[in-house]
Amino acid sequence: MSNKYVKGLVFVVVGIVILVALLYLGDVIASAASGGESYGVSAQSPFGGGNLLQGWATWVIIGGVVLYLIYVLFADAEMFKIGTREVVMMAIGAALYGVLSWLFNIVPVPSVSLVALRPVVVIPIFFGFVFGPAVGFFVGAFGNVLGDALTGWGVFPIWDVANGLMGLIPGLAGLYLGKGVRGKVQTLLWVCVGVLAVAVILPLVSPNIIDPWSGEMSNFGAWWYVMLIVLVVMLGMSLAPRYWPYLLILLTLAFIAFGVVDLVNNGFSGGVVVVWAVAILCAVGAWYVQSKTDAITAWLSDDDTKALVVWGTLGVIVGIGFAAFADIFFNGYNFTTAFIGEFIPAAGPNILFAVILTPLLYAAWKQARVGAGR
Repeated sequence: MSNKYVKGLVFVVVGIVILVALLYLGDVIASAASGGESYGVSAQSPFGGGNLLQGWATWVIIGGVVLYLIYVLFADAEMFKIGTREVVMMAIGAALYGVLSWLFNIVPVPSVSLVALRPVVVIPIFFGFVFGPAVGFFVGAFGNVLGDALTGWGVFPIWDVANGLMGLIPGLAGLYLGKGVRGKVQTLLWVCVGVLAVAVILPLVSPNIIDPWSGEMSNFGAWWYVMLIVLVVMLGMSLAPRYWPYLLILLTLAFIAFGVVDLVNNGFSGGVVVVWAVAILCAVGAWYVQSKTDAITAWLSDDDTKALVVWGTLGVIVGIGFAAFADIFFNGYNFTTAFIGEFIPAAGPNILFAVILTPLLYAAWKQARVGAGR
């Protein structure tokens, strides 16, 4: 099939069929994990009855249309080629993201939805950036299906597509890195800054959100300074990545503090153990950075890593934005509830992890390639 329009259509249709099959498989796993109490696709209307926008299949198809347009626009790029290596990376990445997401799903973030603290969001972003958008989408989407199913929550197709987009968007960076059109990264940086600036302002202007499920009023005003930190860190990493080791140390301290607060408020739990385990890993990462200062400083100053920060941020904004926007129609949220109560709690921490932790993974991968003589 040399016609990119036909090839793209086949690619997307096959992808949707595989995704739907895995959604139903995830439904079975979630039902077994929860003792039949999960919220699976069988309990959700595929086309919303009288309202198509309240059907999960509608949003899967909309996601497919987005993928089709991206493919048609960039089909000639080398990054869309899928071979044995890409298939292997899809399987490895999806398994890692699924299992690690399952571990972190026990650490909730205050929101109007099932949002968890997920440092492992770096996995689809890294796989997409390094191995291409198709790999990134597969890792994000199918890994999220697996993680939610193992947790026993059920499956949430809109969020599965959203996680796929988080992996796909960073994969598009190859278009500009390969062609040397690096000025685009600077433009995208300020687009991301604009979105994050809105995320800082809105919780200040409208901090109180009525929970659409319980009807109770919740104050999300504290999120403005969280998003301000996210904005500052993202700008710092993209404009002066040499300061990244210090941010890694601060993230370590933040995880320790988060664990202490959770311990005081809720007692000792698996969530505390997971958070402190991540703090230890971050501390090890900080030590690793200090021991490889010269090489890592050089890697973090190159254009690839700056692009990783910007495209990773954009991936989170697009992916979580897709899910939050869809929930305006799917769950009946208003814009304020969707943006402040769902987008900000999910996107803010994810961007912070993407900006600070993905470069560590990328630097380790670069070192491994150098060690292997590649």
